[in-house]
Amino acid sequence: MSGRYALVGGLVGFVIIMLVAAPAAIRHVSFFRVRQVELVGVRYHAPREIMAELGLLPERSLFAPAGEIEQRAMQIPGITGARIERRIPGTLRVVLQERMPIAFAPGPSGLVVLDADARPLAYDPAATGLDLPLVEQVDSLLVRTLDVLRTTDSAFYWDVDVARRGGGNSVVLELGQELVILKDVPTAREIAAIGAVRQHLSSQQRGFEQLDARFDHKVFVRLSGA
Repeated sequence: MSGRYALVGGLVGFVIIMLVAAPAAIRHVSFFRVRQVELVGVRYHAPREIMAELGLLPERSLFAPAGEIEQRAMQIPGITGARIERRIPGTLRVVLQERMPIAFAPGPSGLVVLDADARPLAYDPAATGLDLPLVEQVDSLLVRTLDVLRTTDSAFYWDVDVARRGGGNSVVLELGQELVILKDVPTAREIAAIGAVRQHLSSQQRGFEQLDARFDHKVFVRLSGA
């Protein structure tokens, strides 16, 4: 075992010396040719499409400049961050950050995925298995409302089937047969108040038709069957 550790330690030391002393020369050593590429953080894109966009050639050296790969990755729609990591002798890790999908919206040829700014994302709902609330139209008010729900009370967010406009700037959320009405993009306090009412009704095993939270510090409840 000690001999093995000595070999590995010697190899690492050699690589460090080469990187410091002759970074260009080591790129031509076939031992450090990229044999495997790992995509990390990819959930909503098709890996095959990302690999095609990165354009990695089979003979690429592990120690070739990483900036060009990161630049290509950042040009892919929906990618917000890219970092390259190397694992000796031949594994290249491409760590990506994807823009978070918030809602579906009707599009000319099917559902369109929107981010928190109501911008369309090139994600395939069928391929990614996304299950998101639906907004009746591409509307920043509706999408921002859903994004606040997602970050503040994810259980509430996942219960929403549809978000649509009400009168004025009000937002109507459809949760199955139940409606929640908000006066605008809700605050964390307003979401907490609605959550407390929903939890109380659930503990009492009572359903509701509508929760109206358009009024300051009040939530009006219309019970089912009332």
